[in-house]
Amino acid sequence: MLDGDVVGALIRERIVACELACDEVIAVSERCADACLALHGDGDITTCFLADLDCVVLGTVTVRVLSWTTSANRSAAIAVLEACVEVCTASAAACEQMVQLHSPWVTCTGACHRLCNACTDLLVVLEA
Repeated sequence: MLDGDVVGALIRERIVACELACDEVIAVSERCADACLALHGDGDITTCFLADLDCVVLGTVTVRVLSWTTSANRSAAIAVLEACVEVCTASAAACEQMVQLHSPWVTCTGACHRLCNACTDLLVVLEA
């Protein structure tokens, strides 16, 4: 196998891992946003709800962009992955705040961290 084939296989492997992590975040964030709606609104609930929606939207966009990423056009994928990390980090922080205020709160924090890791792993090979 040529070096390019090894890198290509690694990129494909990491794309699949990132897509799976996106699917998980989308599902968990939708449930978390729904739980936010069930509570009486305040600033923390609104922050968590909007962060969840950001994860749903950006997770969906990330899956779409990764599905057509080629070795010749990585800039869009890199930008989306970086945004995905930022949004998931914010969502995890908002959910952790909800845990402090509304125990027991089912949080999307774990899924957000897994997606951040998957995005970061993919960024490493795309930016190489």
